[in-house]
Amino acid sequence: MVAAFFVRATLISSPLAAQVAAKQSPGVEFDMKTSMTVSGGMPGMADMAPNYSAHGVALGARLRIDLVEGALPPLAQRGDYILFDTSGITVVHPGKKDYVKIPNGASTKFLDQLQAMGMSVKVGDISAAVDLIPGTDTVAGFPTRHYKMTLSSTMTIEGMGASQQLKSQTASEYWNATIPGLAVSPLELASKLNGGNQMGTAAPSSGPFKELSAKADSVTRRMTGTAVRIKLTTRSGADAVAATGDVVSELSNVKHAPVADSMFVVPADYTRAPSPVSGD
Repeated sequence: MVAAFFVRATLISSPLAAQVAAKQSPGVEFDMKTSMTVSGGMPGMADMAPNYSAHGVALGARLRIDLVEGALPPLAQRGDYILFDTSGITVVHPGKKDYVKIPNGASTKFLDQLQAMGMSVKVGDISAAVDLIPGTDTVAGFPTRHYKMTLSSTMTIEGMGASQQLKSQTASEYWNATIPGLAVSPLELASKLNGGNQMGTAAPSSGPFKELSAKADSVTRRMTGTAVRIKLTTRSGADAVAATGDVVSELSNVKHAPVADSMFVVPADYTRAPSPVSGD
């Protein structure tokens, strides 16, 4: 469950500049980068790792991230943008004039599919802890509090006369800062799509993952501020094909700026496309 970029978008030619609207409100803009390396696991997993730089804007509970370099397979590539709000995530592809919706709770579809096949899923051996690391680091110009969180569990899948255990272990480091006017955490929201932060912090809050999600939430609430840098190391899968993923994400060039409401609206002539993840 889960940064050679720090590239500031050339706003004159970017989609961000093209959508300047009359109605603007005080918001926050920033640059961010995410990189992931994968070792082990099934063939082709490394090709699905997110490696991108982006420019983003936040206004209240709404967030928009425009990819300016790299890609976030299989959802987005350079030139695409991602919208986050309280209802879920929307990935917009201007080149295709379409978009993909990922509503909250979409991650439960995988469980529903397994159960429809007569499979059962159980999650146990759950442990979660968080520690505050002494000292103060400066990241993106902000003094930060440095936290380290560890989370582990074992998922057992049974059915059709077989049983398989998938073990997951995540060591996460967060550098959190107080950023006035920034009501959302861009790095934590984006990590839901990164693949390296799916265990616990992005797990469904119901069904077999309910306890895991609750324990992850309980330790996460002990961390204050907004993440300006995140490092995740996750090892997951069956022992024979376990994969290790290392994800680094970081904000830079954070500043207050006017943000247009139109930045968070999908153009009316765009059509909805099926998700490459869920098929919806």
